[in-house]
Amino acid sequence: MLQNDAVRNLQYDSEIRVAQQSDPVEPRVFNGPISITSQPRPTREAPRIPLPISTVGGTRTLIPLSGYDCLADLPSVHIEQTFELNESLTAVSSENRYVVRSPLGDAIFAASESSTENSRLIWGSGRPFQMHLLDKTHQEALVFRKKLALGVVCCKPKNLEIWIPPGNLLGRVVESPTFMQPEFFIEDGNTNEPIFCVVGPSNSGCCCFCLPKESYFKIHSGGDLRASIDHKWLASKSQYTTNIYFSDMKLTSKERALILGAAFLLEYMFFQKRF
Repeated sequence: MLQNDAVRNLQYDSEIRVAQQSDPVEPRVFNGPISITSQPRPTREAPRIPLPISTVGGTRTLIPLSGYDCLADLPSVHIEQTFELNESLTAVSSENRYVVRSPLGDAIFAASESSTENSRLIWGSGRPFQMHLLDKTHQEALVFRKKLALGVVCCKPKNLEIWIPPGNLLGRVVESPTFMQPEFFIEDGNTNEPIFCVVGPSNSGCCCFCLPKESYFKIHSGGDLRASIDHKWLASKSQYTTNIYFSDMKLTSKERALILGAAFLLEYMFFQKRF
């Protein structure tokens, strides 16, 4: 299934639109010559474009203060990859594009990978990259950064950092040194303490390299199931999707954003097989 480049053109969904700007100010016109004694300065800093009020899902009216606040109260989040014609005709994959949707199908984020052609050719799905997530106002809400790491057997474990503008570390997802079952820890960016543990299926084979296409991951904390991630075939769109289901509706927007980052790391590690 072929789709247009949703992220480059910022037209990936009919719900994506730019917030209306304030009315323009009439320019001042002078009748005679004047002397400029100082440079004009803005009267105030330009505020961030406000996000539309989220009424798609959830149980309360929410005015988002940051981009990832759109995740609040959602029972689930679905990640769909968009495909391009040149990727299906060439041997090297292009930079991946995704749309993050709510349970009703409304677009929440447009995700755009940034990586080099050499990295994609040499390292394939294990390549280093940055993933930029734009919200409904076309502003950057989250940035996922993955460095080159071959895994716990060969070198440092694979991990993904979750950042928010203008450059604050929200947290990270770190691979655990296990061999028979995938396991990851979601850490807080301020304290570096683990918040959640992500556990994959036990029938993954030696070194966790043989996950089936349809897999299920549990996210728990303190022995309680907080969320889950699965990768399964979506018949209505004829493609595989990565889905996050929030079992604990008391999860904060920050915790949901960290779980979203974990879902993207799992997508690249286990389900992106194309070089």
